[in-house]
Amino acid sequence: MTSVYTAADLQEIDERCQEEVASLGFEVPPVVYHLMRSSEIYDIAARGLPGRYSSSRFGAIYSQQHEAYRMGRSRIYELIVNTDPVNAYLLDGNSLVAQTLVMAHCAGHAWFFASSRWFEPADRAILPRVRGAAERMAGYMAEHGRDRVEDFVDACEAIAIHQPQAQLVRRAEPAEEAYRPTPYDALFPDEVEAEKIRIADRRAERRARFPAEPEADLLAFIEHHARGLEDWQRDVISIVRSEQAYFLPQMRTKIGNEGLAVLCHQEICQRLHLPTDQYWEYEQLNASVVQPHPGQVNPYHLGIVILREVMRIATEPDEEERERWPWAGAGEPLERVRSICRDYDDEALLREFLTPKVCELARLYAFEHVQGDPRRIRVSSRESERIREILIRQHSTFEIPHIEILDADHGGHGELYLRHSADEPGLDGEYARGTLGHMATLWGRRVIVETRREDETIWYVGDPDGTTEECAAAP
Repeated sequence: MTSVYTAADLQEIDERCQEEVASLGFEVPPVVYHLMRSSEIYDIAARGLPGRYSSSRFGAIYSQQHEAYRMGRSRIYELIVNTDPVNAYLLDGNSLVAQTLVMAHCAGHAWFFASSRWFEPADRAILPRVRGAAERMAGYMAEHGRDRVEDFVDACEAIAIHQPQAQLVRRAEPAEEAYRPTPYDALFPDEVEAEKIRIADRRAERRARFPAEPEADLLAFIEHHARGLEDWQRDVISIVRSEQAYFLPQMRTKIGNEGLAVLCHQEICQRLHLPTDQYWEYEQLNASVVQPHPGQVNPYHLGIVILREVMRIATEPDEEERERWPWAGAGEPLERVRSICRDYDDEALLREFLTPKVCELARLYAFEHVQGDPRRIRVSSRESERIREILIRQHSTFEIPHIEILDADHGGHGELYLRHSADEPGLDGEYARGTLGHMATLWGRRVIVETRREDETIWYVGDPDGTTEECAAAP
């Protein structure tokens, strides 16, 4: 359904949405709206950020998504970027009711960006930096050849996600071990001397090791320590890594962020008292946003189910809930929602509020693929504990294997030795071989990763020429 409207109509809707969201107790920062053609919207969606550097990968994503839109299989109603002020991009062709829902939805996102502590490290001046980086990248392509630069960018993007996910967590520098005298040292001089020698040896060993402590930020380590990189290559690594870092808080808060945005658009649109025909269209759009997705979690749906449950617990808890949460029954449901959204990432949200009732309301289940036909699945469990276990693992690790650099001079040959933590998501062999080839290209020497498969240790080895192999013995 489409309708004719002007910029003044959109301005009026924005003002009404701002009034209503303020009456709900949300202090929303300014949002600048841009009305854009579908080709522009889908270009931004493919790149992840407006004005980002050119890449054949982004082009492939654009072609796939825009074709799906043209064929009527999917539709992006809006995009929003965490900047100061917040920038939101509306699809020209949305009906006036759709634009109303989108603006009310964006108000929720804008509040979340400004209020969640997980977004505190975010670069809110990122758009000028993105455009400047794109200009430099275009210059590198003109000077060194598009294929060479794009191949290098692909190598960087292959490992950019391997950086610390919790940006608010800062690893403490390990205290250097030292001998602590005791009142009984004079009684055991030989033992004391042996202990001092042992500590001295361990300190010397640590100082000789490079890096001194395991390093999880793979791309940053290569940027700072790879010997054969040219200046433009180090700049490209910095660009890819810093732009990837922009997305990390969004990854950690997807359920809470989308749930809060849905809550805002539902509450605001209820208060706008839309005419019957417009309200019917709104209900259809809202239903399409929050409907469960078969075989995967819809963060809009799960997010709003959890936040509505929080509101219910704040006003009408049962006895068990009163014992579990001190604030249960204390009223002020929206203030409780704001408090949770300020402090919780998705992992914390799921750990605390993915109750059996939420699992039932959200229609969640665990499933497995049918043997012999991976296209088919069967429900394996509807138990909340099993569902919690799966979803918490997914949202604490994003199913990204945890890999750290242990030695940057393995064998005395400048090779990079990494270890995969076996208790984290498994290391897929095809993924490992493909990624190691890219990483060895960046490092300029062999890269080795140690992992466990069942009860045995295996190693994957990548060479700078892009070839990889699996080894049963330590290289």
